[in-house]
Amino acid sequence: MLLSLLFLLYAIRDASARKGLHGYIKRAYTADSNSKSREEATMATCVDIRRAEDVFSRLVGAYSRKEYPFNLPETVPPQIAKNLPKSITWGSREHALFLFSLCYWMRGGIESHTATRQLAKLYEQNPEIFLPEYGDLLVPKILSSFFRVVGLGFNADQIARLWQKNLITIKDLWNSDPRTIFNDVTTYEEACERIQNRRRKGFGGFQEKMVSMIIYFYMDAGIIDRWNFPIPVDFHVLRTVFAHEIVKARSRDANANGFYTRPVLASVRALCEDYCRRFNVDPLILCEALWLYSRTMCDKHPGNRSIVSKRRGRRTKVRPVTRWTESQARTYEQSCNSCVVNGTCRWLVPSAEYYVRGRITLRGMRDSPPQQSLFPILVFSLT
Repeated sequence: MLLSLLFLLYAIRDASARKGLHGYIKRAYTADSNSKSREEATMATCVDIRRAEDVFSRLVGAYSRKEYPFNLPETVPPQIAKNLPKSITWGSREHALFLFSLCYWMRGGIESHTATRQLAKLYEQNPEIFLPEYGDLLVPKILSSFFRVVGLGFNADQIARLWQKNLITIKDLWNSDPRTIFNDVTTYEEACERIQNRRRKGFGGFQEKMVSMIIYFYMDAGIIDRWNFPIPVDFHVLRTVFAHEIVKARSRDANANGFYTRPVLASVRALCEDYCRRFNVDPLILCEALWLYSRTMCDKHPGNRSIVSKRRGRRTKVRPVTRWTESQARTYEQSCNSCVVNGTCRWLVPSAEYYVRGRITLRGMRDSPPQQSLFPILVFSLT
């Protein structure tokens, strides 16, 4: 009898927590939906809390235990020492300035490892352009040409203008050292007050995702102490929540950016932050578990692969590849069939739509090789 009563009390408490989380997500979406688009502002985001807990916990567990694919040498974040300029000292002002600059290319349009290595190449050639004390002397047109020479042509003109403006801000307000931005900062809200570009304050190009990104970079580098914050909601996080129907996609909710909308971003930020808080998970671990898993595993499904035509900005044509070939079937065995969350994955979410056209789209239901359905034992024996 006592055991039943305790179970009932736990169930009531658990239900209350979930009800509170739903309200938290709704409030976050409402507060973040001051958009010019009425359609976007009235969008109702449907979030499956239980599914999120299951998927996140499985991926965090695999990450913590260094299980496949987290035990592969290539399953690493882009800001590892190997990808940074050799002349930079870890945790130094120069390291902080490099990571701050790297954020400009973490907004889509280029693969993050590529961006990091190419920016490191630029640093080795022209380290002075990263320094705030030279900000007033920089010429955006020349800066953008430097970016293009090393393969960082995406949004080069816009980034060059932001680069100079933000370096001057760091010089004038933060003693030429971006590490001082976080002096006495212990919450995400405080970080947004100093960093987010709003009401003519903060840094150009830095909205919620980039505030989370610089926090993540600085915590990983040991530049600032760790505290709870919403992880950067990038393509890989969104692929995970849509593929597993943690966030339900309805065609009428999409806009020109597909499902890359402010209500979705706000809801997923709230969901991830609350998950870390309730389950005492380091946000850096959740961030890397979601990001690295999607990049290493989900990208291998041929349904997520694309053929990209000649680049014409958002008008670039993106087409799915033909499937299934024998090599693709073998790859499936090493990715989807070895996946710890295979049972709940439903949708294909191709990366090219985001990195080329800036959109989050669902290509169709995730399928498996026909030969696996017909001869599952034979296919398994070939791996």
